[in-house]
Amino acid sequence: GWWKFKDPFHPEFKVSLRRQLLNRKKELDDPWCFGFFIDNEISWGSKKTDLAEWVLQSPCSQPAKLKFIHWLKKKYGSIENLNKVWKTDYNDWNTLIKSEKKPPAGSKQDCMSFSELVIEEYFRNVRGEFKKIAPNKLYLGCRFSSLRNNEVLRIAAKYCDVISFNIYQRTLEYFELMEGIDKPVIIGEFHFGALDRGMFNTGLISVENQEERANAYKRYIESALKHPNVVGAHWFQYGDQAPTGRFDGENFQIGLVDVCDKPYPETIAKVKEVGYNLYKIRNNN
Repeated sequence: GWWKFKDPFHPEFKVSLRRQLLNRKKELDDPWCFGFFIDNEISWGSKKTDLAEWVLQSPCSQPAKLKFIHWLKKKYGSIENLNKVWKTDYNDWNTLIKSEKKPPAGSKQDCMSFSELVIEEYFRNVRGEFKKIAPNKLYLGCRFSSLRNNEVLRIAAKYCDVISFNIYQRTLEYFELMEGIDKPVIIGEFHFGALDRGMFNTGLISVENQEERANAYKRYIESALKHPNVVGAHWFQYGDQAPTGRFDGENFQIGLVDVCDKPYPETIAKVKEVGYNLYKIRNNN
C-alpha cells in the first residue's frame, strides 16, 4: 500500500476523520455527490497476523498496543499463562509492553484474532463518523490495491455501502469477490498508456499505440458493464502527468488529454462509443 495503516484505537482517529469530512461539507451537500472514499491503498499486510504483529512492534504508548495488551490480560489472566502458549519468557506484562520485537510463532492465533479486531475497529469507526456527517451519502470504502487478506474484505463488506478497488489489469473478466460477499463494487482507478505520442512513460498498463489504447479502454469498460457487481469505473487520470513528474516522479501518458489539454481522439472516440451504448451492453442487448 501507499500509506501506513492508521491506528483506529487512537483518540485522534475519529476526531481527524470528522474534521476532514467537515472540511468537505460543501461537496458532501452537493446533490451530484453520491458518496466518498475514505483513505486510499493503505497497507493491510499480506498475512492474517500482520496488523497485530505491527502493533506489538510499536512503541509502548501506541493506543492499539495498549488495547492489545489489555485484551491479552483479559484472556490469559497472568503473564505465565501467556508465556506457556507463546513459548516466551516475559517477566511481566510491562516487559511485553516495552518490547518492540516481532512476536514469536506461538502468538499466531492471538495475532490473527486481534488483527480482525483492528480491521473491525477501523471500518466501524469510519462508517460511524461518515454517517453522522453524511447520512444520505454512500461510504465507498478505502480503494483496495493488491488485497491479499480475505479477512479485510469480509469485514469491509459489513460496513461499506460500496467496495472500491484500484485494478490495473486489461480486463475485469476474471475479477470476483470472495464467496459469501455480494456487494456493489466501484473501480477507483485503471488506465492504459502508449509511447507513440505524448509522453515518455506508458503508465502501469502499457499498450502499443494510441489506437490500441482506445481499444483497451473499450474492453475494460465493457468487462465492467458485464460484471454483475461493478457499478462504476474511474479512469486515472483526466490529463497526462507532467514530463518532469509528480511528487514521486510519475510522468505517465495516461490522460484523456495531453499536457496542453489536447484530447487523444482515439480514446475519446471509444469513450463516446461505449457511453452511448452502455445500457445495451449492461443489459446484454
